[in-house]
Amino acid sequence: MLSVPPAIASRSDRRYAMGLLFLSALLALLVLASLFFGAVSLPAGDLFTGLVSRQASSLESALVWQLRLPRTLLAVLVGLQFATAGLILQAVIRNPLADPGVIGVSSGAGLAVVALLLVSDMAGADPLIGTNQPSMMAWLPVAALFGGLAAASLVLAMSWRAKLCPIRLTLNGVAVGAVLNALVMWTIIVWGGARTEIALIWLAGSLYGRDFLHLQVLWPWCLVGILGTLALLRPLSLLRLDDAVSASLGMRGLFWRVTAIIVAVILAASAVAVTGPIGFVGLVTPHLSRLLAGPDERSLIVVNMMVGSILMLSADLLGRSLISPLEIPAGALTTLLGIPVFLLLLHRQRRLGI
Repeated sequence: MLSVPPAIASRSDRRYAMGLLFLSALLALLVLASLFFGAVSLPAGDLFTGLVSRQASSLESALVWQLRLPRTLLAVLVGLQFATAGLILQAVIRNPLADPGVIGVSSGAGLAVVALLLVSDMAGADPLIGTNQPSMMAWLPVAALFGGLAAASLVLAMSWRAKLCPIRLTLNGVAVGAVLNALVMWTIIVWGGARTEIALIWLAGSLYGRDFLHLQVLWPWCLVGILGTLALLRPLSLLRLDDAVSASLGMRGLFWRVTAIIVAVILAASAVAVTGPIGFVGLVTPHLSRLLAGPDERSLIVVNMMVGSILMLSADLLGRSLISPLEIPAGALTTLLGIPVFLLLLHRQRRLGI
């Protein structure tokens, strides 16, 4: 095995450390900006007062603790989850254009949540999005997880005879996702009335109205997904290789591919349950992260999580600041960023003949 010269390794470590330092500083600045800015800007003194006086019935305290702080923390977690799910799926499918939408996860989770909204409305319950009832909110990620797993299972079943060939997985996933998206729109149209607006706001992908209840529901799923990702560090590096090569290294490719997809579904579906589908974060983030971390899987996962949080937090901050007091859904801004990157990657694949 070829060894890396110490000088090159040292330069690589310094570059990685500097990259982490830069990302940490940028993330901290964005967190502060997210607390400062919005429809009402808070001076530094008022922000500090609001942070230290959680129980006080002041405007500053209400803005910080009821609106901005939970929304900021949710943006960090959701960005991390979509980015990690995209990184896993790109390794499993061996396709740089893969993200949670490719194998129908986002569409399946979206259909499950919209169906749950419909059932709860027919039963006379309060709308699930923005509700303050923990017992109802807790069902959102569960429904999304079952929907995402059902969609992924269907794609896996359709691709099983081909031994989960990455190309077959991609084609089947796109087909299943298209059908599920059509079912989502059909459900919304049939649902009708003022209830349609609730679902459409959620489907646009936004953190509007999210609070600590949503954060409480999301963080256990996020923790499970991160722990699962850490357990996949070595398998993910081998899944990028050809099946014959990984098998010669003693890897059970089929088992680890299914396990990795389940972890990606947990991360993406639980995030979709809280914010709605946020497009292109899972696609763009791994490519941006490789510019800083290189191909090493351990370094890449950490950087990828931070870049995902930064991207999501930036989109949410811009969305509520550009045309304040009106708000642009974060999903619309990530899509605007993702489409040119997607076209660039598509052009690069065509040029390289991939």
